[in-house]
Amino acid sequence: MLPMPLTQNPIVEWPAELSDLLEGIEIATGPDGKRFGRIDVDVDREILFLLNDFEARVRHRQVQLRLADQAECLVGEMNVLVGLGAAADPTRHIGKVRISFHNLLDDSCVDPEPHE
Repeated sequence: MLPMPLTQNPIVEWPAELSDLLEGIEIATGPDGKRFGRIDVDVDREILFLLNDFEARVRHRQVQLRLADQAECLVGEMNVLVGLGAAADPTRHIGKVRISFHNLLDDSCVDPEPHE
């Protein structure tokens, strides 16, 4: 089997264990007509580690988002996590981060091909 060219990286599914972090994500259209999404969430150490690890693995690849309130999926590229400071509930969380995506497109929620 020939290796996949770098320009054809497979789409990566947003991790199911992190799906609740995207509840309420705001999807908007920029002045250039491209859609983007973002949400600010409080995180604990474990979730922050998982987000950073995932973001590093999917850099320059598309991520498929299955949003609970939508029948279709979205596909886009994940931006670098942005730290926003203190958590709203510092007894349970270590901070607040912004999770965001750019170039969001509609997708059919087809399961991506296994690649690892």
